[in-house]
Amino acid sequence: MKKLRQFNKFDIEAFLKEKDVRVMAQEPWYDYVDGQKTKQIGTKYKCVIATDKTVYEGNDVEPDLNAGEQIFVKVPKPPMEFKKFSKIFFVNPTASIYGTFMSELAVKADDVDIQ
Repeated sequence: MKKLRQFNKFDIEAFLKEKDVRVMAQEPWYDYVDGQKTKQIGTKYKCVIATDKTVYEGNDVEPDLNAGEQIFVKVPKPPMEFKKFSKIFFVNPTASIYGTFMSELAVKADDVDIQ
């Protein structure tokens, strides 16, 4: 079957609720046509989950399950100045999961709030 992914909704706000996310770096976010960069359309922030206090289902779930995992968020705005490892919040985020094992997360946001 094709186009199934468009029906897969991921609740990014619930996922991030009990997590402390920190910004590590930023780089330009480009649009591509036929595999070639065409123009810069925003900024991609590389983040890391510092702590994860989420309560997950199951009896064999380790504490801080996703701590240390990276999150990349794409924002259609110019880069912001920040100090490495500052706390970051995503403004109006959307996300989808993908990959062979559905273990990858693609995140976009209208903006970020770096503190």
